[in-house]
Order: sequence, then structure tokens, then C-alpha cells
Amino acid sequence: MIRTHVTALADRLDEVIDSQQKLLAMVKRQRPEIVAGRHAVVDAIAGEIETEVRRLSASERARGAAAEALADALGIAATRWSALREALDPFDRALIAPRIERIEVLVRELEMANAVNGQLVRQELELLDLSVRSLGAPDPRVSHRAYTAGGARANAPATGPVLLNTAA
Repeated sequence: MIRTHVTALADRLDEVIDSQQKLLAMVKRQRPEIVAGRHAVVDAIAGEIETEVRRLSASERARGAAAEALADALGIAATRWSALREALDPFDRALIAPRIERIEVLVRELEMANAVNGQLVRQELELLDLSVRSLGAPDPRVSHRAYTAGGARANAPATGPVLLNTAA
């Protein structure tokens, strides 16, 4: 009876792992597109990510239900792995533990990859903001005329640099 619940939980964990691996691949695929400034591709990948996040959410709900069923079969109230682990025999624990560890690694990798992509997007937005502000500054060559003491037109001072997306 318990083995059935353990197997069901293992199957749900495999679904979660599969979904998280797909998400990680998409986030990593998105990074060079962010750097290259290919916004349409970034948006398309973001749509794929959103769809996969919905699948992951459904898998997580199914995993939660499987963990509850296992906890009920074991006669414990908690569904956390730390509580379930202690109540399982070594064979069942060995079936579930590597999957839990893989999920923990994938979550950390996803967080890191997402943080890197987020930083790249923030840098691009900061550069764009700086570029727009520098483009909006008046050009001293046309905003006024400067004359020398002798009445001749003075040479225009050099303009400030205009920064564009240097991440590309």
C-alpha cells in the first residue's frame, strides 16, 4: 500500500524535474537573445516560459496531492520531505531522495539563471535610459551662438558622448 503512494510521489517528482529542466533550458536560451537585443525572440521565449510555468504549477499541485496521500498512508500530518523521509523505509527513501535533491539543485540553478537574465535586462534598460537622456540634452552647437571677443563666431565645444546599447 505505501509502495504505491511512494511510486506515485516519485512519478510526480519526475514530472516536476522534467518541467524545471525545460524551464532552465529556456532561461538559458533566452540569455544570448537578451544580450543581442533581440526583443521579439526574448518575448517569444518568455511566452514559452509562461506556458511551462503553468505546467509546473499543475505538476506541483499533483505532487502535493501525492505527498498528502503518502503522509496519510504513513499516519503523519506533515507532508514536508523532512517528515516523510523519517517515516519511510530505506528502499522507499532511496527512491524519493535523489529526486528531491535534483529538484533542489534545479531550483538553485533556475534562480541563478533568472537572476543573471534579470540583471542583463536591467543593464540594458539603464543604458537605454542613459542614451535617451543624453539624446534629449540640448546640443550646444545649435542651442546658442557663442562669439569670440573680436566678434567672430566661436568654435562649438565638443558634444558629450551618446551611449547606446553596448551589451550587444
